[in-house]
Amino acid sequence: MCLATASRNHEPPADPRAESRVMSRFEAGRSLVEVLMMLVVMTILASTAIPRGWVLVREYQLRGASLYMRGLIRQVRALAVSKNTYVAIVFDQVDGGPELAIHIDGNGNGIRRADIRSGTDKKLRGPLKLGDLFPGIRYGSPAHESAPEFPPLRIGRSQMLSFSPIGQSTSGTLFLSNE
Repeated sequence: MCLATASRNHEPPADPRAESRVMSRFEAGRSLVEVLMMLVVMTILASTAIPRGWVLVREYQLRGASLYMRGLIRQVRALAVSKNTYVAIVFDQVDGGPELAIHIDGNGNGIRRADIRSGTDKKLRGPLKLGDLFPGIRYGSPAHESAPEFPPLRIGRSQMLSFSPIGQSTSGTLFLSNE
């Protein structure tokens, strides 16, 4: 305790002018030119970062839509196996845009358009529009002039992705785009 008191007593007194000089430097702030230059630099940095951020958002929307469709396809396949019947994702054009619905076989002969129209093959879910779930996402290839245009669905004339009771399916391709 004695040593602590002694060391405190031997410290030189603080220079009050040094403390006021530090405070006056912080109190002075920045000049108008410095503030304007900082704003110009921040604006330039923001103008280069914002477009890249928008591209990332669109890429994640497309990825989300792809994962959603993959999950839906797996879910429908599992339903066909668990119910031991045919189940299909049926794609249709309604009001100029594609819709999909999930149908289950009602008479043991697979999913047929005639059975859907007559009500024999019941609708389990839908109609779903991918653009309503994921704004900006559409079926089809990118709309670039340099890229060839692909049909949005390549799953046969019936436009149905059908799953059998043992999990087999029609083959096909579904193209998604965010442009």
